Order: sequence, then C-alpha cells, then structure tokens
Amino acid sequence: MIQLPTFAAAALGLVVTASAVAAEWTAVAPMPGLGRHHPATFSIDGYGYVVSGTTTGAASTKDFFRYDPVADAWTVLPDFPGAARSYAYAKAYNGKGYFGFGAAGPYFRDLWEYDPVSSTWTQLADCPGLGRAHPAFVMTDNGKLFVGAGNAAQNMKDWWEYDVATNVWTQRADLPGPVRHHPYHFNIGNDAYLCFGHGASIYKDVYRWDQDTVSWTQLTDLPARGRVAGTEFSYDGRGYVLSGENDNHTQFAKGQFWGYEPDTDTWTRLTNHPGSSRWAPGSFVVGEYVYMMGGLSTSALEGDMWRFPMSSVTDVRVVPPTSDIVFEIYPNPLSGVQFQLFDPDGVYETASARLFDVTGRQVADLRGDSYTLQIPDGISAGRYFVSLGTKSGDRVTRPITLLR
Repeated sequence: MIQLPTFAAAALGLVVTASAVAAEWTAVAPMPGLGRHHPATFSIDGYGYVVSGTTTGAASTKDFFRYDPVADAWTVLPDFPGAARSYAYAKAYNGKGYFGFGAAGPYFRDLWEYDPVSSTWTQLADCPGLGRAHPAFVMTDNGKLFVGAGNAAQNMKDWWEYDVATNVWTQRADLPGPVRHHPYHFNIGNDAYLCFGHGASIYKDVYRWDQDTVSWTQLTDLPARGRVAGTEFSYDGRGYVLSGENDNHTQFAKGQFWGYEPDTDTWTRLTNHPGSSRWAPGSFVVGEYVYMMGGLSTSALEGDMWRFPMSSVTDVRVVPPTSDIVFEIYPNPLSGVQFQLFDPDGVYETASARLFDVTGRQVADLRGDSYTLQIPDGISAGRYFVSLGTKSGDRVTRPITLLR
C-alpha cells in the first residue's frame, strides 16, 4: 500500500491509512458449466463458493462450485441437497456457509448450513415468515442473520433475525420504507443495511438496522439513479454495491460500483467493471480482492468472472475540526458546478479554498464571489475534499462528492 506523505495528510486535516493506486478489473477463470444469473455466493478460508442460480430457459439449479484464487481454478462439488432454486442468497459466518430462501414454483423459507471441513449440508430451522424470492440476506459480525423484504405473491417489508448460536428466528420491526424486492444489502460490523430495490418504483433510499437500539434509521439516499438487482459485499468497515439495473429496469451503460462510508454517511463512485451493468450477478471477497461473476448483461447470460483489488480503494477519513466553527457545503453531492458555503461566523477566507482528491493531491484552486464557489471544468466525478483556511491561520476540510 502507498502511504500519503505526512505533510499532505496534515495539510488536509485527514487521517489516511492507504491511498489509491492504479487499479482495474481483471478477468479470471470463468465459472464451470452454463452462465447464470442470481448465483448465491460466500467465501470461507481463502475459497469462494457459488451455489444455485438461474441458467438458460430460466432453469433453477442446485449445483455447487468452489473457486481457488491461488490456482485460479474451479472445483465442481456435490450438488446442494435441498430443492433446486433461483433468487436465493448465501453468506458465511465462523467458517460455515448459510444458504436459503428463493423460488422454483414454490417460494422457499428454508435455511441450510454448509460445513467445508466435512463437506456436508445441514438443514436448520425454517423462517416463520413467508417464503420469498429476492430478499435481503445479511449476516452480521456477531452471528445474526437478517432476512427481510423480497416477494412472493406480493412485495414485502417484514424483517426477521436468525441467531446462529441458538437456531432461533425472531421477528423484528418492519422496514420503514416501501415494500420491495431485490434490494441491495450488506453489513458493517453488527449493523445490517438494506437499500434500493423494486416496489411501486425503483428506489435509491438507504436504511440501517441497529441491533443495540433494535430500530431502523433512514440514511442518505444514493446520489445517483435508483437501482435494483445487483450484487453487494462488505470490506474493511464499508459497504459496497455493484452493477444491477437502473430505474427503468434496464442495464446501465457502465457497470457502476459504489462504496458507502458509515462514519460520514456518504457514497463514493468507484471503478466501473467492464462492459454494461448486469442484472443479478454474484460476488464474494477473498483476501484483498472482490470477485464478480455471472449475471445478465445487455448481450448475454454471463459465466465469466472478474476481480478487483479492494486494497486500491482509498481509506480516507475526515478528522473533525478542533474548533466549533461551522463550515458546511451545500448542495453535497453536487451535480452542477457551483456550491455554497455555510459559514455564519464569517471566519473562513474563500480566497484560500482548495480542492484535493482522495490521495491528498491538490487538483484545483476554487474561485468565486462571497460564499459561492465554482468547480473548474475538467474535474471528473468522484469524492474530493474542500479545504479552507481561517483568518486565524487554521485550515479545515470537508468532503464533497461530485456527480457528472
């Protein structure tokens, strides 16, 4: 990892653990057999696993594969012993995989545990709620699995907690937003996140379930179009959403990749995956790489797999100013070129305004009149930092996300 020079971090008022390096998506060994959408995925002990999915002719499956990233090779494992299905999900916890729900005519509410040491599946307690396809399926760091929303005869918004240690399900408070299916979902620590998805429309809202308060909080919307039917994962204290279809329920022209920072409740757009976006791909994380496979692109039902180095994603956190001086940016995210500063105490000097990228490199001086500043032409979309000096010589920084 490349460290940002100490002087640059100090000048920005940032704590920086790693800075961005050039990174691209790289093709690796494709999955065996037929291409598929809705592959259910998890990773354990340096291997990635894929179970079920939908192949040509909308066929549900129960096949099971393991990927070795060191050898860049797949192994075909014995089939999953339960019913073949589509639209199911899987996660891992404490060295075992958890898989269930989905549909194949009937809607399933079962849950299964996979032990890679004995290569065996064990059926666990069924969810007391309705069977469903396309639910949220989130495993938190303390061994609680949350399942909710999804669809059967209609869209839903109920929310269920499963305790791995006791094999017991508990119903929790419903999602406060609209009913929906095929949301994106991930955990950050012991919190579960549910966002976007398809109900009466295709959404871009975001919600967090807090186990400590046993309650929901609505967070900042994604600063882009609504989306549905992508893939998602967690890495190093952040959530990530990848690919999917737009609010017209068609593929985006590019395979969009976004990261969520819980400390600042902000979204940052990352490096697109190759080609158009995909409906219902899968993903898993092994080591410092995320792997994306399958899905339906604009041209085909895919069976390829791509990897991206998550170590290249900058870890920049803004240190709150030591003073209590107010300094805010509006609007943020910014889709135009001008933004306003909220500085009621009048302590900042707009002539000192600078724009830095996430590596700590100054990319522009910001010019304007009074408290209206303008982003110069040629600055691409992404996350940046506006840095302002005060009349007393201090310098304070705030993040800004540019939409293009």
